[in-house]
Amino acid sequence: MSIASPTGLAFLRAELQTGLTLARIAQSAKDADKRNRNLLRAREAYEAVLHFMPTVFLTGSESKEIKRKLERLKSELRHH
Repeated sequence: MSIASPTGLAFLRAELQTGLTLARIAQSAKDADKRNRNLLRAREAYEAVLHFMPTVFLTGSESKEIKRKLERLKSELRHH
């Protein structure tokens, strides 16, 4: 089953933005609990994109955008 492109694309973009924001917050957190909590939530956003991406119809440029942001989030997560 495929999700309509505008709705699915908006969801993927929102999850990626949330994940990137949480990863940045974790990076600057002094408190270990806050850092770990935000990293966990950033990973959950990453996993959600991986899970739902195959169900969303994306154009070529949309697919490149999502994959680029996904790689950026993956990189942010690896640095922690």
